[in-house]
Amino acid sequence: MSTPSDMGAPSDRPTVVCVVGSPRPAGNTSYLVDVAIDEFTRRGARCEKILLSEYRIMPCEGHDDCADFAACPIDDDTSLVLDKVYSADAVLLASPVYYEDVSGQMKVFIDRNCHNYSHEVWLKARTVGLLAVAESTGLDETIDTLRRYVSFSSNGTLRPFVVTGKAAKMGDIAGDADTIAAVKKMVAAMMATVLARDAADDAAAARASQG
Repeated sequence: MSTPSDMGAPSDRPTVVCVVGSPRPAGNTSYLVDVAIDEFTRRGARCEKILLSEYRIMPCEGHDDCADFAACPIDDDTSLVLDKVYSADAVLLASPVYYEDVSGQMKVFIDRNCHNYSHEVWLKARTVGLLAVAESTGLDETIDTLRRYVSFSSNGTLRPFVVTGKAAKMGDIAGDADTIAAVKKMVAAMMATVLARDAADDAAAARASQG
């Protein structure tokens, strides 16, 4: 269901989880995520690609007492997906533009973060990337939705990197050199952020051990 890359890598390498909201495994959005994964891996990260359409993620049922549940009572694959997303060093969220916003798969995934939010469980990611692909319009609205997700799920502490692209037909994005270059540049910036924070954490730990 998910596609890990370089799973035999040492455990101290940064982990990246890429959440894909497209129902088309070989669509333009998924293609750009694969470009990102190749670049993350080249730069030393361990990646996992999660195609939401391949998981059983049911819509939120809007329990008024959500905060009182130790775990979400809906029995599906959501907890498995969220455990991966919330424990990653970096997260990439990718969605095609459907009806001027994120895909249905991505929206249901976003809604199912409510239990974590109710319990003040935040993303551990040091950096987040947002990726959206449209035929023409709706890119701003889609990115805004993904930004709000990051803000609510990180307690407002993360500032995402963003790439958008346009493609009219399946496979068109593969010929868009500018968007592909932008994805690789975003990955470079995300990795630099992860490594810089790792270095800062190491320095702080060293100071604590000496004091």
